[in-house]
Amino acid sequence: MNSFSLLLEKLHEWLGDQPFSIWFQFSRDRHFRLIFSSVHESAATMTPPVTVPFSDNDASHMRYGYESLRSQQMYRFFYEKEGQAVICLEQKAKQQIILTSDQWDLLWFGIRLLLAEEKVTAKAEESKKLFEGIRSISATLDLHQIIRGIIGNALAVIPAADAGLLHLYDSTIDRLIPKATVGFHDTVFQDLKMRVGESIAGKVFEDGIPRMYKTSQETTLAMKDISADNFHSLNHAKTLRDLNGLLCVPISREEKRIGVLVLHQFHQENVFTKYDLDLLQGFADQTSIALQNAELYAEVKQAYEHMAGISAQLQAKHDDLIHRNHIHESIKQLSLQNKGAETIVKTLGKMTCHPIYFADWLEQKMYPEKSVLFFSWDELHVLLNKRRQPVLVNLFSPTSGDVQLFCLYPLINGSIFLGCLILHLEERGLSDLARMTVEQGSAVLILDLVKKQSISSVLYKRAHDLFQELIASKGNELFDRARSMGLQSQAKYYVIYAHLTQCHDLALLEANIHRLITRWKWEFSKTQVFVYGFHNHVTLLIRSLGSRDGKDIRERLQQASYEFELGKVASLAIGVGSMASGIEQISKSYEEAKKAAHYLTNRSRSGVVHYKDLGVNRLMLNQSQADIDAFIHDVFAPFGQDPEKYLEWEQTIMTYMKCSQSPQLTAKELHIHVNTLYQRLRKVEELLQIDLRNPEDLLKLQLACHLRQEG
Repeated sequence: MNSFSLLLEKLHEWLGDQPFSIWFQFSRDRHFRLIFSSVHESAATMTPPVTVPFSDNDASHMRYGYESLRSQQMYRFFYEKEGQAVICLEQKAKQQIILTSDQWDLLWFGIRLLLAEEKVTAKAEESKKLFEGIRSISATLDLHQIIRGIIGNALAVIPAADAGLLHLYDSTIDRLIPKATVGFHDTVFQDLKMRVGESIAGKVFEDGIPRMYKTSQETTLAMKDISADNFHSLNHAKTLRDLNGLLCVPISREEKRIGVLVLHQFHQENVFTKYDLDLLQGFADQTSIALQNAELYAEVKQAYEHMAGISAQLQAKHDDLIHRNHIHESIKQLSLQNKGAETIVKTLGKMTCHPIYFADWLEQKMYPEKSVLFFSWDELHVLLNKRRQPVLVNLFSPTSGDVQLFCLYPLINGSIFLGCLILHLEERGLSDLARMTVEQGSAVLILDLVKKQSISSVLYKRAHDLFQELIASKGNELFDRARSMGLQSQAKYYVIYAHLTQCHDLALLEANIHRLITRWKWEFSKTQVFVYGFHNHVTLLIRSLGSRDGKDIRERLQQASYEFELGKVASLAIGVGSMASGIEQISKSYEEAKKAAHYLTNRSRSGVVHYKDLGVNRLMLNQSQADIDAFIHDVFAPFGQDPEKYLEWEQTIMTYMKCSQSPQLTAKELHIHVNTLYQRLRKVEELLQIDLRNPEDLLKLQLACHLRQEG
């Protein structure tokens, strides 16, 4: 039998059949609450038919007392600082029921026991909710769920509260922002932003002092400085006129406050107590731990995701390296097996599933052979000469009206443009694997081209030695060497000597020499006998096939010089020796070709000159340009006495020599009278201190005029 049953049994025994009820009013109760009524078994859940008058008696000086009213008898029991209980006889008894001292004490202790049991039950509920909060912190990482659970537990063990709100501080906007709520409408999350120091929540966050308000008046007064927008937001989420009390405690992490936890009383009858405030602080501490765990979890999760991302990247790079290594090995084997550029290009096409072409800039040749050249060689050089990255080009076909997309991969060795890979792309573009394949193929192809160029340089050196030995040989030795080189003793030959200047990059110079040699090999394929490059010049030996050779050779050589000048890669001075009738005259033609080329080089000129066309200039071949300029200056220096007439006198004497000293032709050419011409000529003779009738003076002046015109 429990204590309440024992208490009722004693009351029935002592009060007989008199109807009675039991009422409690303790520290957190605003009014007396009905505990039991012998009239209605469910009285605890019904509005009592009578009320219990309030008593001002204090339990500090008495335990119990009796009050007799017109319609009621009341037995009051007082408990110091806790409240009181009343046993009320519902109707006036015919005679007063007098309790003995022992009965009063027994009833007082019985009710005290009921109160203790109620407290134990409340404490057990508090412990249960606290443990639930502790378990939830470690059982789940859903921060919103944890916080809502903590607020719900706080509401369950603090009966005076029926709504809760959690604010966290956002340093980016310097405001307290609602993060979780129970009992408020979700609209509170939209607009509520509390300043530090504003209203109750702002003040508690500012100074860290918990606050408790038990009445509507106290709460309203404490919230008087809330902004209109925040008041409207709160009032829209929950009608504030019903607010009867409030608890607010800070949420802190060590010494730093991070938010506040607020409980509200709207409809509960109980009153907040200091114990409730302390209990809420415990829930706030749980919230702080939950927030810290959530942050740590977020950091760990972010670190994990970052590591997972790095792992995925490393795996992708690992796979990429494996692919690259496989592709590189496949293409390298082709290069090591000397399969050549065409085989490498075809293999790249199969690997990428794209049509690929290779334009060899040095040899001006397309691979695969007989492929269509979508771009001119000049266009390729202009597009790619200074680039290191691929270039996308759209080509429009006027005949079909279609636009074709090409990707050009330049092949560069240092500063040398070797050529490019041309990929014909479709709408889907180039995949990463295909791009990687092309990049690897480009590197191997460059190595193949450099290897080919290096071998060519060795062969050129050997060819140079053979040719020098040939032109230095005499008699039978000459015929033996000529025979070993495939030369016919009585055939007619031309020696061509090309000198490359204005190309200071040695690697670029070597590439240009290789390019020029390749060009002349296929341009003179029918007559070319021997060609090589050495240092900064190229020597070409061709066989004459007829009388029209000279003009045809000159045109082809002039075109090569023009293209080099146009591309600004080098300046090309080309000398052509006289036709050698037999192998004995090859050395003479070689020397003539070399002198003719140096004649252009000494005058910083490019182009083509035949030795036989040099005429009197042959006498100046061994003279430096500085000596020639000094000679011209010495002859014409006296004209400087009158700078205003200098050009007139120079033009007069130059035209006079050009017209073979004919006064009539000269006067006509200058559009002057012949007498005026004679006057000028006398002035020229006077200034230059010469006599035009003196052969020596005439020759000196003719030579100066010729050299001035040549310069």
